[in-house]
Amino acid sequence: MKAFDSRPLRLLFIFEYGQRAGDPMTVSLIHSLKTRLPGLRISCVHGVFSKYRPGGLHPERLVNFAWTYLCVALRLLFSRPDAVLVRTAPPGVQLWTVWWARWRGAPTFCWLMDYHPEMEARQLEKRGQAWAARILRRIDAALMPRFAAIVALDPAMAAVARARAAGVEVLEHPTWETNGSAALTPVAYRPGQGAGPLRFAYSGNLGMAHDLTTFSALLGELVRTRQVQLCVIGASAAGEERFRKLGAERGIAIETHPRVPFGDLRDLYNRRQIDVGLVLLSDESSGLVSPSKFSAYINFGLPLVYVGPPGSNTAEVCARFRGGFHLANGASPAEIAAVAERLLDPRQMTEAATGARAAAAHFAALNSESLSDLLAPRIVRASDKS
Repeated sequence: MKAFDSRPLRLLFIFEYGQRAGDPMTVSLIHSLKTRLPGLRISCVHGVFSKYRPGGLHPERLVNFAWTYLCVALRLLFSRPDAVLVRTAPPGVQLWTVWWARWRGAPTFCWLMDYHPEMEARQLEKRGQAWAARILRRIDAALMPRFAAIVALDPAMAAVARARAAGVEVLEHPTWETNGSAALTPVAYRPGQGAGPLRFAYSGNLGMAHDLTTFSALLGELVRTRQVQLCVIGASAAGEERFRKLGAERGIAIETHPRVPFGDLRDLYNRRQIDVGLVLLSDESSGLVSPSKFSAYINFGLPLVYVGPPGSNTAEVCARFRGGFHLANGASPAEIAAVAERLLDPRQMTEAATGARAAAAHFAALNSESLSDLLAPRIVRASDKS
């Protein structure tokens, strides 16, 4: 950690939920930035409602959208911060922010969590509204190059950002759990070594970015040899229904649990004797969202099954650390059979659990401290230039 000697800076932080909602990453990043930049003054723009509501068209989300956009315009119209850091919620607020900030000469940094408006552009194309998708992409391409720097969550997202923001520095940094290395306590049993059913866990929501087709084929291969169970934690009602339908089709038991705090997941995994964690991502979502739920497994020594495209942090867990098994969407029957065989091999499951713990140690070191080390000197340099 390094503290940077500089004049007291005023940083405007923009995020739909701000730090008042207790978002661990926001709170820890603000604390780390203040440690590195003595005298840093941070003011926040956020929505009216602080509790997260899934679904972009939920009335509370729409109110937050309108209020945040209005407050960004007013704040940048009547004041000039030394720098701006904007997180990409509500959708597209980063583009709205950098447009207003340019009139005040305030360097703006983008914390790219979900790639709006490209997500909406792809949905419009699927609905046959290519003309509207082109408009969104032109706006994105015109405004993204105006950022001082962009933080992307994984290599795939960084590649999309670099394509849209030529000449802008793109930094790669994943999300993190604030428990850090203190949470790296493996489950009390040995995953994959039990004689009973093979038990999967899926922790998180199941949205449009998640395709079950290839996972369904993997289950079909597994149940030829062994019983399979799936524990679904924190999914929406619609997500639970999709999993129940899958269970009925493949003859596997589905158990659902409400969302639990990250620190309580280990106890749940211990009670249910979970063998492997599941991460899903559709090809069309590559570079637009970055699966973060992999940390909910590897931090407790669970190997992964990742069904999705390369370029994500989850793919790195499987390839670099051998902490899991990666299948592409639409994998061939031979590829699916090979992964099924590995999942049923106690020796390979032991090796994967060891790799998962190594990956957890690596990602635990990437947190608010390391992101602040990247951002703090750049904020100082950009504000000095402006």
